[in-house]
Amino acid sequence: MRRRLVPTLLFLALAGLYALTTNPDPSPDAWTADFAARHIAMTGDPVPDIGDFPLLDDNVIRETWIVETADGREAVGRAPGVIAASVPAYAVARPAAVSPLPGALTAALLTATAVLLFFLLLRDRLGTRRSLVAAGLLGLATPVWSVAADAVWPHTLTTLGIVGTAWAADRGRWWLVGVFGGVLLWGRLHAAVICAVVGLGLAWSRGRPGVAWRVGTAAAAALALSACWTRWMYGSWDPSSGYRASDFTSGVAGHALDPLNHLGFLVSADRGLLWWCPMLLVLGPTAWRHRAGLPDWSRWLAAAGASYLLGQAVLNRFSGGDHFYGYRTSLELVVCLSPALALASPHLSLRAKRWFVPVAVLQVALVAPGAVSDDMYVPVRDVWWRNAFLDALVLRPGELLPLVAATMAAALLAVRLLHTGRVARWLDGADPWPPVRTVPGVEVRGCAPPSPSGGRLAAPRRGSRPPARRSG
Repeated sequence: MRRRLVPTLLFLALAGLYALTTNPDPSPDAWTADFAARHIAMTGDPVPDIGDFPLLDDNVIRETWIVETADGREAVGRAPGVIAASVPAYAVARPAAVSPLPGALTAALLTATAVLLFFLLLRDRLGTRRSLVAAGLLGLATPVWSVAADAVWPHTLTTLGIVGTAWAADRGRWWLVGVFGGVLLWGRLHAAVICAVVGLGLAWSRGRPGVAWRVGTAAAAALALSACWTRWMYGSWDPSSGYRASDFTSGVAGHALDPLNHLGFLVSADRGLLWWCPMLLVLGPTAWRHRAGLPDWSRWLAAAGASYLLGQAVLNRFSGGDHFYGYRTSLELVVCLSPALALASPHLSLRAKRWFVPVAVLQVALVAPGAVSDDMYVPVRDVWWRNAFLDALVLRPGELLPLVAATMAAALLAVRLLHTGRVARWLDGADPWPPVRTVPGVEVRGCAPPSPSGGRLAAPRRGSRPPARRSG
């Protein structure tokens, strides 16, 4: 009973928090998708009258969200999954006017599902407490909260697709890997590279061509369905019809050999990954040192995330537009790295362990204000030298500081509770195996051995976790 209760409570807590902090005035990227989803739900017609959507009136970059159908009409141009995901919510709610709420609640539920899958992926390897910490960091200390759960962005689908791919690969359920790959490409067509790298990589490293066949067949079916959607909505079988191809070709011409664009993903003041995710510097070296002991699927997933980010750097500018908080175009890389980072965490050195809690609390404090307030943005022209958090600290301290204080207090309280004897014993009672004693007087749980080539989880064994390093 307790084993089921913990993930249920985790899902309800995240879904509730995400729902309470959704954006009532989202970016046109999300709101136009909501407009199209509502029109489909209410009328069954895939092409709305764009004149019914005042948000686009006199917008200087109106063409960003509009494409022309095969018969010359204007339609909302978005990835298929970004529109389709919200159609059921609008069919149930049937709002009288354009409202972002059903779409936002959809994003909250899908993202909470992704974080729940991440917890379930880790629990049989790390135990309940470590897995809760890892799920909390992914769900609350990254733009999974401020972007993916804020409204239906492509990242809402890609986050779910990546975590689902990892969960299915860990269990050797190759058809499901392909299904989650389909979720990826419905969210962003070129995100299919993540599924491809994982499927082909595992087939090669395990010497099992059937893995690639099953993954590829399921993903190809999802691609065919995507083509059917674009044929119905835009009159074209091209699954990229929701976007103007010229945007990507010009991106290749302008960014393929642009080192500043590549660096922007990592070090620009407002979009740079390292400014918002210092936990990579705490966990990354350990994961690299112990990479050979990690499950093979986690290594291929990390390689897939790097391949995807490289493709992003070639196809698109690093800044990713306006009206969102934190980084966006690098989010898929962070989600792809998360399983490997979490699984390597039992091997942290003493120095890394000292840094872990302060950096984790800092990351939550950095992300939470933008996820809660919904209006802390930096214009795209300023992202190299301005940061949304620091801007708010200087210009709106009366609003930011209470949010930061409340966030840090909540995070530290969670840390304290997880180390309280009664809570620790209750959570440990939800684990499927007895604790492994590796430090006198301290109960810690080991990481199970990597999945064997057959894909089934190996049973944890005493001593499967080597002692932590005693020096930095």
